[in-house]
Amino acid sequence: MIKIDKDGEAYWSLTVDLGVLGKFNSIFINLDGCDITGATDDMSQDERLEKATLYYGNRFKELEEHADFISEQFRMWMITHLCDIEYPFWENGNEDKGSEDYPDYIVKEEIKKFEDENEQVKHDPYSPSPIYKDIQTYNAYANKDNLSSYDIIAKYLPVLHFKKLVDTIRADSIDTYEDNINFQVSSEVCGGMLLCATYGTIYANNELEVTHNC
Repeated sequence: MIKIDKDGEAYWSLTVDLGVLGKFNSIFINLDGCDITGATDDMSQDERLEKATLYYGNRFKELEEHADFISEQFRMWMITHLCDIEYPFWENGNEDKGSEDYPDYIVKEEIKKFEDENEQVKHDPYSPSPIYKDIQTYNAYANKDNLSSYDIIAKYLPVLHFKKLVDTIRADSIDTYEDNINFQVSSEVCGGMLLCATYGTIYANNELEVTHNC
């Protein structure tokens, strides 16, 4: 239900579980942008809160029921984002360390195929990365074989244990505007640089769009 804090801000008092995006406990309700709830200006605050509580209670329930659909969209965004920027997700912040010190979401027997004689991954930031070659050739945007996100990674980016990477995602906050649900998530992997202040919107049809990632 909706509670009003001492500063007059409205927030949802229950946890909302959005699958891989995480379990959100910080959920702000924009009462100035909730005409969708059926509230009108001539209603008392209690009446407006009752309308908003009913609407967002149903909306969050719907989101939880579609958490798998929402999660898959975010995983697909992660894949295309990785391909677009060729982020060296296998690095752990110390370039002098070898394969035994890769993050635990790296499949060591696969990453070894890309190491040189010094057990260092051959990576030139100014040239295409051989690690990304197969998945970029496949083109996850087109996804012509209609593969799931996990299947794409398993087949075309096997150095990455995708579920272990996904499991590092942390739910930060949600805020609402009408029937749009705006979210923020983050992760500490890669020094917090891969998913940092990652913002997005879930629209009325439950389609997801990531709008910002620093």
